[in-house]
Amino acid sequence: MRLTRLSVSHWRNLPAATVVADARFIILHGDNAQGKTNLLEAVYVLAALRSFREHRPQRLIQHGHKETRIDGLVHGTSGSRRLQWRYGPNGRKILLDGSPPSALRDWFAPIRAILFCPEHTSIVRGGPTERRRFIDRARFTAQPAYLDLVREYQRAIKQKGALLRAPRRASDAELDVWDEQIADLGVRMAQQRLMIIDELRGPFQEMVAEISGKDKVDLVMHGVGIPGVTPGSLRDRLQQARRDERRRKMILIGPHRDDVGIRLNGRPARQYASQGQARSIVLALKLAELVAAKRRNEAPLFLLDDLTSELDQRRRRKLVEILGGMESQVWITTTDPRYLGPLPDARTQPWRVAEGAVRSGIN
Repeated sequence: MRLTRLSVSHWRNLPAATVVADARFIILHGDNAQGKTNLLEAVYVLAALRSFREHRPQRLIQHGHKETRIDGLVHGTSGSRRLQWRYGPNGRKILLDGSPPSALRDWFAPIRAILFCPEHTSIVRGGPTERRRFIDRARFTAQPAYLDLVREYQRAIKQKGALLRAPRRASDAELDVWDEQIADLGVRMAQQRLMIIDELRGPFQEMVAEISGKDKVDLVMHGVGIPGVTPGSLRDRLQQARRDERRRKMILIGPHRDDVGIRLNGRPARQYASQGQARSIVLALKLAELVAAKRRNEAPLFLLDDLTSELDQRRRRKLVEILGGMESQVWITTTDPRYLGPLPDARTQPWRVAEGAVRSGIN
């Protein structure tokens, strides 16, 4: 898939901008705080329907205006599709080829994206939530229907959590109803996570070897999401935890509490990875998603924010070399394109971003 045209209106600090992007490498360059990451963020919003920097969509609207818009033209195996995203006083509105999609998964059929940005070192350094978010996003990129399963599971734990916190003591029968759903949906979620981990493990190890040349890594699920888990075994664990759940007024068992262990040379990367190793691990995880997608005959967009601040010159050039051998369209923000090393001129389009204005070229 390629995003061949991107237009924004009253988006962040960009009053209006259009990028024609019929190339493999799209380079958004300029000084800091000029708007290049804002443009990359617009691409991600089209691909994920959420920002990677802002949880309150109203803050995406340019100051002094009531609505912001993103329009994209995507070309893929099913032809060209037009995606329109709006946010204003009445909330979000999305149109696919001029009509609201019948289901969210339909929106994601023509566009998905893998993102690498400075904050993603939290996948290694942060808590289990960051790693669960990564693995769920990776599974969604591979299979958008996974979003429906996650939403069903979240609804079940929300309802059970409300019962546990209610002033009136919930009966065992009431809790049993939700435990049944949590066990069924939770096992399906755990199985989906194990599937994507199995897809990523080999490419992840290959990419770490390419980038660092010496480190050995692995991915392991911790919690209920282990091979062989069944709805019956998960229900039993929920029953055993019920007294503690009542006392603590929270759900203690389920994939919402699992962790993805990242092992570095046989030890937990969270404790033992250096800053450089953590960056290389995260980049390798993102590239592993790209490799796994290629093996599925898919090519999601690959978005890299502020690349020059995150990697040394050797790793940057190795990354560009790896991406050159892929089929995905790559969007990169950088203060200076020269930091990226040699790029294939015939497949590269630079766009300079300065003071909220976007124009084609290096200068």
